[in-house]
Amino acid sequence: MKAKGTKQVFITFGFLSAITVIVLWATGLFGLWSCGMSFIANNTKDFTDKNGHFVEGKYSLKVNLSDLENNIGEEIYNDGDHRIFVSWFQRTHENGYEIEFRSSGKYSLAAASLISGVRHETNSDNSFTMITTAKMTVDYEGKTYIANATGQCGLNYKDGDCFSFIFFLDDEQHENNPIEHAGIVELIIADLYKNIWRKK
Repeated sequence: MKAKGTKQVFITFGFLSAITVIVLWATGLFGLWSCGMSFIANNTKDFTDKNGHFVEGKYSLKVNLSDLENNIGEEIYNDGDHRIFVSWFQRTHENGYEIEFRSSGKYSLAAASLISGVRHETNSDNSFTMITTAKMTVDYEGKTYIANATGQCGLNYKDGDCFSFIFFLDDEQHENNPIEHAGIVELIIADLYKNIWRKK
């Protein structure tokens, strides 16, 4: 009798589990939970990205080049819903500095948005393209140095993406002679892009 009751419990549990999986799959909750923002962005049948636009203004962050690890997690942008922060920072073999930013946004079954240095766009054939829109300069002791974009990633994180820059601090009196003892510099980013995905 006890074995029969236990069997019935397992059958009921299995049935309810199957129903739960079907409901989660049908409503999109399973895809949203497992893939995050990319689940919305990749659903070109139901969502459009044509409402995206550039973000006005310049955003700055002071970083310490003598302690690169201490800059990890520092934010250069935060509006309450979207944030951009330093995810890694390293010295290059060419005596330059490479920095990566992580962008995180918000997403739901109805929409998603991400402010980033990267524009994510759907082509007419439903393929995807990424364009680094952000530009970064570095101010140090009254001089401005231009940083170059070095990379970007897709929506590899549930809540966003990443993008990176490299920059050099060269003494103008000795071309390509790096400044060895730089301390605090100011990073300035412009031309951020707000990626928006909404239902058609």
